[in-house]
Amino acid sequence: METQTLEFKGLKRRDNSFYNTTNTAVKVQPKERKKKNLELLPEEIKKHNISGKMLLTFFYIVCTGLFIGTILMYINLQGDLSTSADKIATLQTKYESLKKSNDAEYAAINNSIDNEEIRRVAIEELGMHYAADGQIISYKDNYTNDYVRVYSVIH
Repeated sequence: METQTLEFKGLKRRDNSFYNTTNTAVKVQPKERKKKNLELLPEEIKKHNISGKMLLTFFYIVCTGLFIGTILMYINLQGDLSTSADKIATLQTKYESLKKSNDAEYAAINNSIDNEEIRRVAIEELGMHYAADGQIISYKDNYTNDYVRVYSVIH
């Protein structure tokens, strides 16, 4: 049997095909597969030996457990969310009722004030009186502030 080389654009490639020039066929023996013979292993190694199928099954069990755990956590969070929404609705209702009650109390206080009684007490008991024409002084505010500072007594 001879080996031939092929040339292609300056590169040489070895041809690994063998040709039989005789009329008899060559017997080719198939490669033997090496099997792990578990009977030859000691008992201690057999005890801890885990095959690939067992590892794959364990992986599937772990993934399924994680998936179920994730679903249960999601359901728990959905329950917490609905509970929080119910609490918010309850607090909003309570806020609205307190606001209405506060507004009603404020209106009752404002309605209970008698301006005529205040004027009578101020004039008769405290000795106050209305200002005369020359006592009222008006200021024009050219400032952007909401107050005026007075540094001396105005006559």
